Amino acid sequence: MKPTRRELEEAITRGWRAAQSRSDAHDELVANALGINRTDLRCIDILDQEGRTTAGRLAELMGLTTGATTALLDRLERVGYVQRVRDDEDRRRVFVEVTQTVQERAWPYYEPLVRVGQELYAGYTVPQLELLLDFLERGAELSQRELVRLRERLAEVE
Repeated sequence: MKPTRRELEEAITRGWRAAQSRSDAHDELVANALGINRTDLRCIDILDQEGRTTAGRLAELMGLTTGATTALLDRLERVGYVQRVRDDEDRRRVFVEVTQTVQERAWPYYEPLVRVGQELYAGYTVPQLELLLDFLERGAELSQRELVRLRERLAEVE
């Protein structure tokens, strides 16, 4: 018997949550192996995705205060995982970026995921991959909107 729409939606939700749990567990192990905490690893991931950015923008993306972000960056700079770089055009502005050191140390933990991801993608047609990408992009937009709402709601409570 073919599953109903509701059953499919529930199965997708369960699968999404299970994938998030496995990803969280993987990241916890990697953070421990790198000698940092999960927030530090999340910072590195955001910088890796965004590229060079300012500490203020990083604080915004992470949902942290500027003071907490400064302390986080100090920790990561001490272990050689990020570096602060002055803007060549505006010497008052400082950018933050990941270092080659963290990329080299983290890659062995993430390379297997890249490899199995490529194997997974090979089983789908281009139109199917386009559908999956659309689903992920739209899901990210909705999640971001809800994240902003949650932060605003929690700020009102404080």
